[in-house]
Amino acid sequence: MQALKFDTLGYVKQLTSAGVDPQVAEIHAMTMANAFGMYIDNLVTTEYLDATLGKRFAEFDLRMERRFGEQDSEFERRFREQDSKFDARFNNLERELGSLKSVARINTAIMFLLLANVALPTLSKFLS
Repeated sequence: MQALKFDTLGYVKQLTSAGVDPQVAEIHAMTMANAFGMYIDNLVTTEYLDATLGKRFAEFDLRMERRFGEQDSEFERRFREQDSKFDARFNNLERELGSLKSVARINTAIMFLLLANVALPTLSKFLS
């Protein structure tokens, strides 16, 4: 970190050339140097700011990744639940459709027998 430099001698020369008493100019320059010295520790450097913000953003990214991961897991769980409900419902519908197909086959067989009972006597009279 580059330290802040305050040229007290140059400041005293500027004040005295402006008409300030040399003794007052020296006291003022020393006061300014002390003031700069007290507040220099409170200055934020770009390196410090970059490091601090970088750390905070990295922590935030981690939290967001963790949270998005939790949400992804929750969505996957809910989709699996819905898939299993749909599968159960479709399986039930397929079973019902299968039983309807069986009933339709039985009805077809009964219709064939009825047709045979009606058509065979008429056909035998016609052929004899």
